[in-house]
Amino acid sequence: DIICIVNLQHNCIDLQCTDTLEQNIRQERIETSRTKPTIHHKSTPHFLVNAYSLHNYAHIHLVIPEMLREMPFRVTNVAEVRAMAVQHMKEKK
Repeated sequence: DIICIVNLQHNCIDLQCTDTLEQNIRQERIETSRTKPTIHHKSTPHFLVNAYSLHNYAHIHLVIPEMLREMPFRVTNVAEVRAMAVQHMKEKK
C-alpha cells in the first residue's frame, strides 16, 4: 500500500551537472529552429529528500535515520546567499 508521496530532488550542485545540451523547441507539435539549453544530469543513486514536507512529515520522519534528523540545514547568512543568487542570475543573462 502507498502511504505517502516523497519529494526527491537530484543534487545538481554536488554532481556538477551542466547545461551543455541544446534541445529544439516544438511549437504546435512542429520542431522549430529555436533551441533551449537543457541540463545533462549525471547518474547517481543519491538524492535529496524534502524531510520537512508539511503534508507527509510524520511518515517521512519515521523512516529517516536519527543521525540525519539531528541538525536541519539553516542559512545563517541570508543576505549573502541572496546577493550571490542575484549575481548568478545576472551572469546567466
